[in-house]
Amino acid sequence: MKRKSVTAADADAVAKTSAKQGSRNKKAKVEDGDQDEPVAASPTAKKPTKYTAKAKDQEVSSAQIQISSDNEKFIDLGKNKRATVRSFKGTTYVDIREFYAEKGSGELKPGKKGISLAVDQWEELIRVADTLDELIAGVEK
Repeated sequence: MKRKSVTAADADAVAKTSAKQGSRNKKAKVEDGDQDEPVAASPTAKKPTKYTAKAKDQEVSSAQIQISSDNEKFIDLGKNKRATVRSFKGTTYVDIREFYAEKGSGELKPGKKGISLAVDQWEELIRVADTLDELIAGVEK
């Protein structure tokens, strides 16, 4: 199949048509040299997402276990959020919770916002983590 050669006048007509259709369409490119060269339309590229998946080795090495004033081990997740493992009524939970600074003493106290996952729920979350990473990467912001 042979491509049709495009002249400069044809390229101008395409540019005017695409400008009328909106700014989403790409204008056709015309090379300055030969006018017998085919016009290459720029391919539509996907926008890069802001989310980048981290390697599991980086996640493990960057997690530092800290100890609270109550002698409870936790991992700081940033923005006043902590993850800890605790036992309640004989059941082990992974607790991810938001903390707030108490006005008088400035001590960090657990807030209402958070979730406690039983070990089987936590394991299920870890099992589907790769799928969640794909969904996060697919969300356009």
